[in-house]
Amino acid sequence: MGFTNMNNLRPILVTGKTGTGKTTKARTFVNDPVVFYANDIDYDIGAINPNKGIIIEDLHYKPDKQSILSILRTYKGQIVLTSINEKSVPKEIKAMCQIKRAGAKKHLHDEIRSLAPRSEEPFSYEKDTYSLVMDFLKNTDRDMVKDLLLFNKPSDVQILTWLCENLHPNRLIFVDGVVKRRWSQRYFYEMLAYTHMGGSRGRLSMPTRRQYSKIPYLSRKLGVKNPKLLKQLLKDEEFKEWAKKKLSNTDCRILKIGEKKRRKKLEPIVVEYKSLFQFGDENI
Repeated sequence: MGFTNMNNLRPILVTGKTGTGKTTKARTFVNDPVVFYANDIDYDIGAINPNKGIIIEDLHYKPDKQSILSILRTYKGQIVLTSINEKSVPKEIKAMCQIKRAGAKKHLHDEIRSLAPRSEEPFSYEKDTYSLVMDFLKNTDRDMVKDLLLFNKPSDVQILTWLCENLHPNRLIFVDGVVKRRWSQRYFYEMLAYTHMGGSRGRLSMPTRRQYSKIPYLSRKLGVKNPKLLKQLLKDEEFKEWAKKKLSNTDCRILKIGEKKRRKKLEPIVVEYKSLFQFGDENI
C-alpha cells in the first residue's frame, strides 16, 4: 500500500455505469480541475495548483497504474477518479481511495432526449446475470443474444446454473460436457446462444444455493483427512469421547455424537466475614 498525499486528502473513486453522471459528481469535489485519462497521462505534478484538484477518468480502460499511483502519492490537492465498475480498478489504487457511487439517474439519456425528443431509447449491452438470462430465454434474435454473451462474458458455471433451472438439461448437455473449457470461450458463448430459440413466456426460476457441509472441516479439525473414515472412527466409543473434548456442542450435534457432559453446578461456598470487634469478643 502506498503513502497517501501529504495534505491528507484521501482520493475519491466514483463508480457507475455509462451515462449515470460520474464526471458530474466528480466535479462536485474539486474546483476547476485538471482532467486526465487513465490510459494517457502526461503530467507535471509540480505545475498543478493544489487548489484546482485532479480528475482521472476511465480507470476501467487500460490504466497507467504506475503513473496514477505516483500522482496519488505526491499531489497535495484533491484527486477524484472515475470508473464504470470497481473490479476493473487495480487493487493498489482502490485501496487508497474512498468509494462513491454515481446516481441511478441516466444523465446521458436525458441529454439525448432534450436534443432529440423523438429519438429511441439507447440500447445498452451492459447487463447483469438476471437480465442476461431473461434475454436468453425470451429474445428470439439469437444473434443479439450471442453478442450480449460475448460482451458481458458471464462465468460459464454461473450462466449454466441459471439456465439449468429454466431449460431442459438435454439442451445444455453438449455445451456443458464437450464445449465448456475445452474449446475457446468465444465458441462456448456462440454455441450456448443457439441452444435455445427464445420465446419463453414462463416466470424465471432462480437457482437455489446449496447448504455448505461442515463435516469436511470438522474432519480436518480432528486430524482425519477423509470424512468417510471419520464416520467409521466415530463408531468407536473411546474415539467418540475424545472427539467430544475437542469439539464444541454445536459441532457435536452436527456429527450426531451427542453433547458434552455439563459440569454440575457446585453449591457456592459461603464465607462468613466477622468484624474486628466480633473477633475480639470470641477470644476474650
